[in-house]
Amino acid sequence: MKNKLLTPAVSSISLILTLAHGVSYAMPGMHGAENRDTAEVPKASKDMGEPINSPGSEIEITYSADGKTAIFVSTREGSIESPGNPYNFDIWMSHHVDGAWQPPIHLGPDIDPTVGPNINTSAWELEPSFSDDGNVIYFTRYEPGNLLSGDLYAVQKVNGVWQSARNWNDVPELPSINTPTGEEHCPIIVSDSLIYFSYHQPGVTQDSDIWKVEKKNGVWQEPVSLGSKINSPQRDHMHWTGLSKDGKSLIITSMRTDQDSRGGHDMWIAHQDAHGEWQTPVNLGDTINTAGEEMCWTFTPDGKKLTGSWGPQNTFDTDIRWINKDDIPLLKNFEPIGPPPNLLTNTGN
Repeated sequence: MKNKLLTPAVSSISLILTLAHGVSYAMPGMHGAENRDTAEVPKASKDMGEPINSPGSEIEITYSADGKTAIFVSTREGSIESPGNPYNFDIWMSHHVDGAWQPPIHLGPDIDPTVGPNINTSAWELEPSFSDDGNVIYFTRYEPGNLLSGDLYAVQKVNGVWQSARNWNDVPELPSINTPTGEEHCPIIVSDSLIYFSYHQPGVTQDSDIWKVEKKNGVWQEPVSLGSKINSPQRDHMHWTGLSKDGKSLIITSMRTDQDSRGGHDMWIAHQDAHGEWQTPVNLGDTINTAGEEMCWTFTPDGKKLTGSWGPQNTFDTDIRWINKDDIPLLKNFEPIGPPPNLLTNTGN
């Protein structure tokens, strides 16, 4: 594994912030660790290589519906510094031209608004996804140093020009699920009336749990948990395309400590029973999971490849890798949904 540069976040995953109530929380895709363990590089998955991967850390890649544009999170050179905090997480975009990924573009203040949105700030921007028509990017923003501040945002392209990003609570078409004390992130937008999302709320959830919010009679209802079978005492969350087209199978990134865990974050799959109840997730196995950190894997739009990040356990020393879906036995019959629908019907600002 190459030596990552740029920030302490790259060399150590031990970012733990103890909040006023004395409980420690780790950032999405990260967890506290006193010791840095090593893990052998996965044998089955392949490194995406440069220019997607860099000396910095890369995670959370998703794609446009045609597969020709990728957006992902990186700490590479050019990311905006977070004052008073050593961790710089920004969203980058790359185009696939003549069979190769091009050098990524930083979605920051210098970008032409006809090329991409200016969404990167001194805050942490993570977990991006294009809508199916390419006219919206959904993402999460965290205030540096406050790991319970994750809120969902959306930015819209209107008449070919990207507008300012808006908090989900300020977008009439989206459910107002962002809270001042919780962490809302990594949704799976199934339709205009059903959204799964990852949620951490002190005193309400265990750690990050998976919840859903539904629209009935034109009104978004109160969110509800998917239950104790799918949510463990450890961190459980999803990432964008990890739902089957029939809605009955869900791919989860989890730190659960079941005996089938390979260590750190693993990728799991859960199924609904005949009554539509979610059952206990099953580990996707050694083809994808290792003793290291497998986090936030998503499908390419054709459904043939699974891509996500891997790094040694207890580090954030991550690269983006890929594997053929059919090489994972439990996914051979899994048909993933594509990019999320564009739920924004107004023209923005």
